[in-house]
Amino acid sequence: MLDSFFFDTAAREPDRPALWVDQRSYSYGEVASRACGIAAALGPVLPAGRARRCLLFAHRSMDAYASLLGILRAGCAYVPLNPNVPIARIAAVIEQAGASVMLVDRRCAVLLDEVVSLLDESPKILLLDDDVSEEVRTVSQEFRETSPVCEASARCAQTRLPDGPNEAEAATPRALHDQAYVLFTSGSTGAPKGVPISHENACAYVTGQLELFEKLPEARYVQLCELSFDPSVHDMFVCWANGACLFVPKTVEPIYNAAFIKEHAITHWSSVPSVAAFMQQFRKLQPDEFPSLRVTLFGGEPLQRQLVQAWRRAAPNSRVLNMYGPTETTVACTAFEVTAEFLTDPRHTVMPLGRALPGMELLIVDAALEPVAPGISGELLIGGPQVASGYLSADDPGNRRFISNLYPGCRASRWYRSADAAREVPGQGIVFQGRLDTQIKIRGNRIELEEVEHVVRSCSQAALCAVIAWPVDEVGRAAGLVAFVACAQRGAARILQACRERLPAYAVPQRVVMLDTLRLNVNGKVDKRALAEHCVTGDVLT
Repeated sequence: MLDSFFFDTAAREPDRPALWVDQRSYSYGEVASRACGIAAALGPVLPAGRARRCLLFAHRSMDAYASLLGILRAGCAYVPLNPNVPIARIAAVIEQAGASVMLVDRRCAVLLDEVVSLLDESPKILLLDDDVSEEVRTVSQEFRETSPVCEASARCAQTRLPDGPNEAEAATPRALHDQAYVLFTSGSTGAPKGVPISHENACAYVTGQLELFEKLPEARYVQLCELSFDPSVHDMFVCWANGACLFVPKTVEPIYNAAFIKEHAITHWSSVPSVAAFMQQFRKLQPDEFPSLRVTLFGGEPLQRQLVQAWRRAAPNSRVLNMYGPTETTVACTAFEVTAEFLTDPRHTVMPLGRALPGMELLIVDAALEPVAPGISGELLIGGPQVASGYLSADDPGNRRFISNLYPGCRASRWYRSADAAREVPGQGIVFQGRLDTQIKIRGNRIELEEVEHVVRSCSQAALCAVIAWPVDEVGRAAGLVAFVACAQRGAARILQACRERLPAYAVPQRVVMLDTLRLNVNGKVDKRALAEHCVTGDVLT
């Protein structure tokens, strides 16, 4: 099971450092004790049966990590909520998650009344912190007066969740096909969609990583993303499987990363390229700046040659790998290790996706899902034990991307259609060639343009609307969004404000352009190429 990577290490070496967060270090034994106590507290309030889920509404802290492990230990899948996104989006995830219980830390508890007000039915709420502030007690009192299902919150505000292990929490039988966690991504229908990842999926990924990288004594991993993003799974469980310590900065703002690496002698780094590019912009990638780094993983967006060159100068002792993988295939499914020889060729402006990770298979097919000849472009299919079973909602149209097919020479029978265009190049493996749909990424965050358009359309009441990525750099990496609306009943300022209330910050358009009409192409659809030309010429962006 996924949590076994942590608890096995805790059993062998309980005094070894496991977590550095909130300016202090915690041993494996300390985190395990707290996690087992939380699992024991969850037992009486969890429903019976399979596919049990528990929401985790918490900032990154000792309690958050212990809760995540405790949820898994109790036989549940954890569903992390990002406290930094709009309340409406948090409520939308809660509504879809199908979880009956939510663990909440003290900092997030002050948002509960606003979140619960948007729900048709609230889950049972358990407050995590031992030292509960008067502010939280006040919120809990309001719950008692307005919602019977929140009485558990008041009880937990006045009692302390157990610290120590409790044998009762281990009684729940579990299977590898059970869900380990559910992450929500941008959805083309206007609402985020859940991707349930099983223990089998996640364990296959972690095991593959253990094959790919040798164990480094006294390794120190850093976690730069929120728990609601799948790279966090790599940071936590690959780290703990290696008996290493996970270091969690107080902030994810990249301007502080360089100092954090040096202060804590970080050995393992994982981030989107944009984080490193930001550091480079502020001259944080000086030669020999990070001698402690041994492994660097980039993923989530195109990785440019010049950035890799700068990073290798700053971290001369580090291996650098470009990783690729949709959330539906569990963190990453390919890797390309960058060599000095590869970087000497100026034609290699963007790093390739590389080869399949251990246990995974890749196949490039045409529109009829037939394999293409080597060197020919097509859609990338991904097969293997990391591929999820489908989306959380059985009627999600995206489930059509999960297909069953047998191909000669391939072991996999289930495949995920990535909608990424790619081709195979000798010496490089798979090379990314763009999207076949309207999904984009901004700073590594996945965005379905249809979701943003749905929000713009509903809050503008416009006859027509369209959202495009702009500006886009020479390798196709988007920096932001621009929304175009025709015959809107609300002004641009009100539309933007509504978007900020419903979308994550990275998905909010940078501006809204009001037009009398939007040009259509020969197929009767909005001509987005013409809109991009407006952005290039600037004739409507004045």
